[in-house]
Amino acid sequence: MVAIAALLERRPTIAALRRALPRADWRLFIARSPAHLATLLHRHRLEAIIIGHDAARGVVLDALRRDYPGMPLILYLTVRSDDAELLRRAHRERVAAIAVEGLDEPVLPRLVKRHSLTARRVADLLPLAERLDLTDELQRRAWSLILTAAPRGLDTASLARQLDVRRETLSRRFGAGAAPSLKRAIDAVRLVVAAQLLGNPGYRVADAARLLGFSSVSLLQQTARRTFGVSARAVATLDNERIAARLLGDRRLKRWG
Repeated sequence: MVAIAALLERRPTIAALRRALPRADWRLFIARSPAHLATLLHRHRLEAIIIGHDAARGVVLDALRRDYPGMPLILYLTVRSDDAELLRRAHRERVAAIAVEGLDEPVLPRLVKRHSLTARRVADLLPLAERLDLTDELQRRAWSLILTAAPRGLDTASLARQLDVRRETLSRRFGAGAAPSLKRAIDAVRLVVAAQLLGNPGYRVADAARLLGFSSVSLLQQTARRTFGVSARAVATLDNERIAARLLGDRRLKRWG
């Protein structure tokens, strides 16, 4: 289920958004004010934020770009004839997408998912399958599910159920050859999500630990050092090749020499 927050001025706009994003598939949090939006950002692991006219025109957009530059923003509004400067400002401030009220509701779910943090992560890490020696169909299906589900809390048993295989079979086949173990792959993805959060100055390491379900900051840092050899915040500095190399350890480094 995708969690997003919205800061909108008009009740009809909020109602239209609720209709476009049904509760069965979405967790939609409506912020009553900028301060409430800040609370939501620290209480829930959000995939994107939807803002309206007022937020885009004023200091709210400035604050979001300053404190949460990595958070996808989507502008949802009724376009008026005098909105040209607002749209130019949205482009300058790297708003991910613009949706027009009364027109784009049928495509809004796909639009939000396409620009979500999960979509960015999948696009970045899914191609790592080959480098991680995940070559057969079960390994690749598992890797795809890990990329989307690991941040919500994922264990081997639940992943095996989704893939319709026994837990022992999944663990053995996923880690076959030079591939990393299943637990190591899940930990790695959770750490990449932590790094996504910590790329925003508004988040502390304690926030990332809480939002990802780590019992303590210490456990998050220990997991980062065990998996990648760096602190949780430093995971963001690793490119894909170094992520793959550290996940595999010594098993394939010689092949890349």
